[in-house]
Amino acid sequence: MEIPTPILEYLASGNESLYTVIQGIAAAWIFFLGTIIIWRLPKYKWLAAAILIALITPLALGGFWFSDNQLGVSDWDYYFSLHTTHRWSILTHHALPFWKPYICGGTAGLADPEFRFFTPTFLLQLIFGIPAGFRLAIFLATAVGGIGMLMLSKRLKLSVYAGLLVAIGFAFGSVNLLEIVEGHPNIFSAMWIPWVFWAWLIAYQGERKGSCFKPLLTGTFLALTFFQGGIYLLMYTAIAFIALPFLVSKPKQAIITTIKSGLWALGLASVKLIPVLLWLTQFQDKMYASSGYILPYLDKIFLGRILHGAEEVFPDMGSGWHEYGAYIGPIILILALIGFIGNWKSRIVKALLITATGATIISSIGPILKPLFDQMLFLPRSNISRFILFAIIPLTLLSGYGLDVIRKYLKKFSPLALLILAIVAIDLMTLSYQLSEQAFVIKRRAEQIEPAPKPIAYTTLDYKTRYKGDDYTRAYEAILKGYGTTSYCSVLTPDI
Repeated sequence: MEIPTPILEYLASGNESLYTVIQGIAAAWIFFLGTIIIWRLPKYKWLAAAILIALITPLALGGFWFSDNQLGVSDWDYYFSLHTTHRWSILTHHALPFWKPYICGGTAGLADPEFRFFTPTFLLQLIFGIPAGFRLAIFLATAVGGIGMLMLSKRLKLSVYAGLLVAIGFAFGSVNLLEIVEGHPNIFSAMWIPWVFWAWLIAYQGERKGSCFKPLLTGTFLALTFFQGGIYLLMYTAIAFIALPFLVSKPKQAIITTIKSGLWALGLASVKLIPVLLWLTQFQDKMYASSGYILPYLDKIFLGRILHGAEEVFPDMGSGWHEYGAYIGPIILILALIGFIGNWKSRIVKALLITATGATIISSIGPILKPLFDQMLFLPRSNISRFILFAIIPLTLLSGYGLDVIRKYLKKFSPLALLILAIVAIDLMTLSYQLSEQAFVIKRRAEQIEPAPKPIAYTTLDYKTRYKGDDYTRAYEAILKGYGTTSYCSVLTPDI
C-alpha cells in the first residue's frame, strides 16, 4: 500500500508528531495481529500472550532506543554518572562498590537505598554499557511488569484476552512511563509489584497446607523490589498489605501469609537492608516533596493525554507532571465500571473497587500528610501522589472483568473482544511512543574535555545545555573523563 504524497511531504517537513502517531499505530496493529493468532491457537494461549507482551514492548516504546548518542533529561544525568562509576568499580577494579567516591565528594554505595547491583536491570548495564543498558532496562522492566499483570489476571481466573487488556493498561499507560522519562529508574521496581500480589495470592490460597515455604515466592519479589531501589513503592505496598485482611474472606490467614512473606523478604534483602538502615540512622531524608491536592482533577490524571514536561496542569502542583499523570484512557475506565456492575456480588471485584477508591483518595491528599512526615522522619520522603499506581492496578484488573462480561453476553460476537483490545492498544501506544521520544534528547558535548589527573579530581562544571527552555546538566561528560562531580548530591548523604 502506497503512502499518499501529502503524508510523505508532511513527514519530510520535519514534523515528528504524525510520524510518532504512525509508529504507535503500527505497534498497536502488530499487537492486534498477535491477539488474532492467540485467538486461533488451540492451546498455550497464556504463553503466547506473555511472548506477545515481551515482543510488543520495544515497538511501543521504540523512541527510547532510536536516540543514538544522546543524553537524558532531568535526573538521567545523575543516574548515568552514578551507574557508570559502579560499573567501573566492578569491571575495572573488580570490587563491589561499597562506596562511590565520584559523587558529591564521596557517599554510600551498598548502603544507598537506590543501589541496584543485585538486579537484572543493572546486569544489562554491566554487559551493554550504561546508555544502551538503561534503554534495555526500560524495555525489560516494562515487559516484566506487563507479564506480571497477565499472570495476576490468570490467577484471578480472567480470560487471556482480559489478561492482555490488563497487561497493556498497566505497561503502556503513563503512570510509570512519565517517571521513566523524568529519569527515575527507581520506578523500575514497579515491575515486581504485580508479581508480589500474584505470589501472595498463591501463598494465601495454599496456606491451609501449612507450609512456611509457600510465602517464599512473595518474599523473593518483595526483596527484588527493594534491591531495585523501590523503597517508596515498598512503603506503599506495606499500606496495601495492611488493607488486605479487610478485603478477603479469611483475614487471619491473610495476616499469617503477609507476616511469613515479610520475614522471608527481610532475610533475603538483609545483605543490602542492614547497611541501608545503618546509613539512614545517620543521614535521614529531611526533604519532603509535597504533592498537590488532586481529587478535583482526576479527569486530567486518568484521561489527560499529557506529555512529560507539562506545567500547571492544575493549580499548586508543587512538582512536575511525572508525579501525577496516570493515563489509562476512557475505554479502560468504562470497562472497569462494566466489570464492577457485572460482578458486583464478587468479593474480589468489591475488593478491587475499594482498593482503587482508597488508593485514589490517599494519592490525592498530599499536603494533608506533610505534618505526619515531618514528625515521622524514618518514613521515606516522597510525593504521595505516586500512590496512584495502586489505583491503576485494580482499575485495569476491573477492566479485564468488564471485557469478560462483554464476551459473556455477546457470545455471537466473540471477535468484539479483539476489536476492543485493538482500540485500547492504539489509544495507549500512540501515547507511549510519544513519551518514549522525550527522554534521551540532550545532545552530547561537542568540545573535548581534558582527562582528569590520577587518581581522581573533582569539578563543579556541569556543562549545562538548554533544551526547549530548560537547562539540563551534562556532568556525565566529566564523569567519563574521570572527574568526580559535586553537581548533585543525594538527600541521604553528608553535607559537602
